[in-house]
Order: sequence, then C-alpha cells, then structure tokens
Amino acid sequence: MSAVHNIDAAGASFWFGCSVRPLRRLLRLSFDDASFKKRGFAEIDPTKRLALEAIGRAFIGGYNAALAANCLDDAFQHVDAVSPSQRGFAAEGAAMGFAIADALPLQKPALPNYLRAFEHDLSYLTHVGAGWALARVPWRRARILAPLDPVYYWLAYDGLGFHDTYFYHHRVLAGWSRKRTGYTSRVYDQGVGRALWFTGGGSVAAATELIASFPSQRQSDLWSGLGLAMAYAGPADAEDIRVARENAGEFRSRFAQGVAFACEARALARHIPEHTDLAAINLCGTSAEALSALVREARKKLPSAGGDATLYEIWQRQVASAMIPMLERRS
Repeated sequence: MSAVHNIDAAGASFWFGCSVRPLRRLLRLSFDDASFKKRGFAEIDPTKRLALEAIGRAFIGGYNAALAANCLDDAFQHVDAVSPSQRGFAAEGAAMGFAIADALPLQKPALPNYLRAFEHDLSYLTHVGAGWALARVPWRRARILAPLDPVYYWLAYDGLGFHDTYFYHHRVLAGWSRKRTGYTSRVYDQGVGRALWFTGGGSVAAATELIASFPSQRQSDLWSGLGLAMAYAGPADAEDIRVARENAGEFRSRFAQGVAFACEARALARHIPEHTDLAAINLCGTSAEALSALVREARKKLPSAGGDATLYEIWQRQVASAMIPMLERRS
C-alpha cells in the first residue's frame, strides 16, 4: 500500500460472500457508457470528444476496480497506476463504487476508510464520487453522507447533479431535477453545470446555449460548475476561456470561482495540467498555483459556523468576491 494511502490494517480489508460476487459483476459499467454516441452528447470537436470520453473511461475504470476489489489496497493500486491528469477521475469513480458496494449484504463499510485515505490530495473528487452513488442507492443516503467532511459534504450533491445530467441529460434539460429546494438544489446545479461541458461536446458556444435554456435563478450555479469543468477536466484553450468569460456576463465571478476551485483541486493532488494553468492565466492573469492559494486562504478564514448559510456556500462567495478585482483588471 502506498504511504500516501496509509490506513490502519483493520480498515484495509473487507469481506463479501460468494453470493455477493455476481451482484458486484452486475453493477459494473461498460466503458461504452463513456461514448458520446451512446450518451447522445454533441460531437463538435473530435479532439475534445476523445479527451472527454477518456475522462469517462477513467471514472468507469475506478468504479469497476472498487467493485472488483477484495481490499482497499486493490483500488489504491488501480488509482495510483492511472496517469496524474486522470487520477482524480479514477478516484472519483472508485468512491462511487465503494459507496454502492457498501450497500450489498455481508459488507464491512469501505467508503469511510477510502475517503480518509485520500483526504489530503483527492478529497474534492472522492466526495463528488460518493454523491454519484446517491442516485443508484438512495436508501443508503444517510450512511453515504455520514463520513463526509463537514465542508466538502455538499460536493456529494454536486456529484448527484453531474450523474443525472451525464446519464439523463435530456430529462435534466427538460427541467427535471432531483433537488428543487434549499442549498442542496444549488450545489446540485453546480454538478449539472459541470456536466454541460460534456453534453455540449466541450464547446463553449453549446454550453452557453444550454445554460441559457435554464431559468435565470439557476444560471449562477451552472456557470460555477462550467468553470470548474473547463479548468479541471479541460481541454479548454485560451479562446475557450476568453469566450466563456465574456458569455458568463453577470455570472462572471461565479464562473471564475469555479475555475479557482478547479485550480485548488489540481494543486492538492500535486499535478496541475497545462490546460488548468492556461485557464487561470487567461481568465485573470495569474497562475493556477496562485488561485489555489487564494482558495486555500479563504477556507482557513471560514467561521466556525455558517449561520443561515453553509460553510461551503460562504467559501464559494468569498472566493467569487476575491476574483472580481482580478477579472476587472483583465477587462
């Protein structure tokens, strides 16, 4: 087991009976599920399509690895073998896999130990991945949410929104949503916004048009999600960032907040791809490392309690506000 994933021996293994193995196999996803053709996503730019499909396959690989694992170390080995740029997606998929596997009979819970193992480098991704499972095993909601970090907790609903848009984008675009009230609905929409980068085929024009089709009160969170997807997943180029910045209009600071959070997620994992740094530089004239530091400092300054707002909401607001002067200097 990698030193990065050092957990106690009691949490490193789990057991399932022979009767559970067929269930695990039935729950696996096909790599074809990442195909734009199967998903019905826009196929505008072949290069971007291939890159975004590869991300989907990395996620599915992690998910299937968790279902097949006899112990946590099996999943760690799979995630560690994935290229640094794709590792977060594999870790995200494995989190979903363990959350679902935990719902099967004769299981010792694996998700809590899995989350702890990645809490210092891929916590964003593992919390989002746990949220995907909320769609597949909703009766396990309380147990899936229980071990989550109090601030990152809300990322599970982001993952739920991404899941629903990735698998049922026609329904989501027609107005369907699992979450319609409260702050959960807003974070859900951030996940929807991330997924629109995929459904729109990596086209800023297509993603902008999709966002505009939603009610205006939902668009701020959709732009936040789109910014995170463009900067974290890529492959957005300088022109993509310029056009998105312009198209975001009044929601520009929320788009920028999404980009900043993507920079922090990449920096925590100690790998910042060229497209992430490019997004930061072309958006506000500074590096991804600098935006990561901004996000990290804002987190350190969070109050002990959020009052009427969640700490995650306050964190996002503070980062969005800090981005405004940077955006104005680039105007």
